Amino acid sequence: MTDKAVVEVAAEEAAAETPALTPASTATPMAVKVSVARTTTRIVRPQSLHEEAGDGADAANTAAAAGGAKKATAIVDEGELVKDKGQRNVTVLVLGDIGRSPRMQYHALSLARHGCSVSLVGYPGAQPMNDIMSNPRIRLWHIMPLELPQRIPFTLRAILKVGFLLWQLFVLLLFRTPRTQLLLVQNPPAIPSLLLARLAAWIQAASLVIDFHNFGYSLLALKLGDRHPLVRAHLAYEQLLGQCADEAFCVTEQMKTWLADNWHVTAVPLHDRPADIFRPTPLDQQHELFSRLRQDGAFKLLDDWWPVQDRQEGLFTDVSSGAVRHATARPRLVISSTSWTPDEDFNQLLDALPLLDATLAAAEVRAVILVTGKGELKSAFEARAALMAPKLRALRVSTLWLSFADYAALLGSADLGLSLHTSSSGIDLPMKVVDMFGAGLPVCAKGFPALPELVRHGENGLIFNSTEELACSLAHALGVPSADLPPLRSVAGERKLSGWDENWDAIAWPTLEAQFRLRASSAKRD
Repeated sequence: MTDKAVVEVAAEEAAAETPALTPASTATPMAVKVSVARTTTRIVRPQSLHEEAGDGADAANTAAAAGGAKKATAIVDEGELVKDKGQRNVTVLVLGDIGRSPRMQYHALSLARHGCSVSLVGYPGAQPMNDIMSNPRIRLWHIMPLELPQRIPFTLRAILKVGFLLWQLFVLLLFRTPRTQLLLVQNPPAIPSLLLARLAAWIQAASLVIDFHNFGYSLLALKLGDRHPLVRAHLAYEQLLGQCADEAFCVTEQMKTWLADNWHVTAVPLHDRPADIFRPTPLDQQHELFSRLRQDGAFKLLDDWWPVQDRQEGLFTDVSSGAVRHATARPRLVISSTSWTPDEDFNQLLDALPLLDATLAAAEVRAVILVTGKGELKSAFEARAALMAPKLRALRVSTLWLSFADYAALLGSADLGLSLHTSSSGIDLPMKVVDMFGAGLPVCAKGFPALPELVRHGENGLIFNSTEELACSLAHALGVPSADLPPLRSVAGERKLSGWDENWDAIAWPTLEAQFRLRASSAKRD
């Protein structure tokens, strides 16, 4: 393996999720504008943007969409962040795009709801949820990437970028953010966040809590293989730092067992739960959503199906009778979301389209498949889908990039959710499926060991493995029954999963509160 490849792998976790920014954006190590005058820290942050963009546009695009609208600012004195000795300050660290890290945003909101002052640290990019931006107890601290000229050799650029990231995290965690009593860090990525989080927690006499979503070494193994020395080194590093945590959360019961058996780490299972925004969307809101997305050009690939010159009747909804109802010829709507990474093979969906199209066409059923999100593999999917489009009679496939609110509304307007997530470890779960259940959708999901904790085959979804099974499962769920599959019961009418707040209050808060009390008692003894 070349030196270039070795450095690339070593830098991968630290830089992979860094969004591309203009050179001007690197002028300061903080996207949240911070200026220090004597003893007062003035944090200036936007309070009213055109729209939030959890799945949709990034922060720059959102600001542009606001048409230069004035942004309200919140100016906070440093003393307000630490009101007294009893104030609970928490740092939530996600070495990724904050706006595309819903679970860590939910953590921040829950902590703030319990009276904590939260410093949310991560990369800029997609606009965080409105609740995050407007919450007076939450402050965003951005890690900015180092932009270097391409003429500098790759190996040197990679070393400089990782070094700059290490320095930024060190300064942020120890000098810029308020002194913390608890540091909650997401894993993966593990490098270098776990090491610096452990160091910062030790220096500040704070508790370190790791939230295991998956494992960094298993993601690296997808690229290099299980036996590669870098993968083994990553595993040892991740295991060692995992054992140094004061507490840990994980996303499945299987992950809890694996951590205990293999790493001797005791973790509390905290299953993902849908936020309140994920629910069935009323018809009038569906009509507004589809009309607006159509006007914005999001449905260009559906033009040949859209009713011509009739503003009252759309492809999905109809108001010609005076009340909103489903359009007479409404196609079934399938929604999937992805970051377009190698652990989700959307080529399998394209491979399944010919058989699915033939099955639906024979039954005179039409369907639209919309895939939301952005990432490096998106353009290849779009190019191949465009080549296949002329041969499809009963199917249309399109990609979208939506705001968080629009994504939630679209899920609540659909008939079926689709997940192609394949866990690198086999013991995590896709949060998108949780959101789909919150919106009342049954789900077709690709199988892996931990999935039955969430998807019950034949009840709230169908589990597939092969391409043929995918085509048959989609057709079955869309109303073309297969004798080989059980009848699918929609989740819309069953008791919903407990919401995030209820679940977090029952499981996470007692664990974290115990750490606060432990640190408080230690401080009194000192």
